[in-house]
Amino acid sequence: MLTNSNFCVIICSMKLSDYARKTGVHYRTAYRWYQSGQIKGYQTDTGTIIITEQDDNQKSLKVAVYARVSSSENKSNLDSQADRLTAYCAAKGYQVAKVVKEIGSGVNDNRQKLIDLLGDETITLIVVEHYRNVCDSSACFRLIGAAMKSAKRRIELLISEGYDV
Repeated sequence: MLTNSNFCVIICSMKLSDYARKTGVHYRTAYRWYQSGQIKGYQTDTGTIIITEQDDNQKSLKVAVYARVSSSENKSNLDSQADRLTAYCAAKGYQVAKVVKEIGSGVNDNRQKLIDLLGDETITLIVVEHYRNVCDSSACFRLIGAAMKSAKRRIELLISEGYDV
């Protein structure tokens, strides 16, 4: 959360199912995010979960989406993956500054587009669909996330499976 008084904070409330639909994720994924505290909200007496979303002037973020497939045979999936990520960012209020698409094996450490993106200090948020699009193991992903966090940057997963950093 930003505490600078120059930022406008808007609070929006919606049911968890509406939030999931808006962000383009499955209800169970949104529920996991709520349980882990990644999204803020509360539960009513009837059991309905209400999400209170804050828009901390997302224009201050410079967002890039990174889509990767392992072979050129999956090129059509690459485009649809980039579209899903862009739609997710739009639903979250992020303005995407860069869309990076790459074809390369997850175990190959010579993915130049990813290396360039991670090295671009002007990008403050990288959005990926799954941690395996960045590296082959969750441990590696957490290390990258920790390094980015220390540089006041972050990486966000569309499909978290408990690995958001």
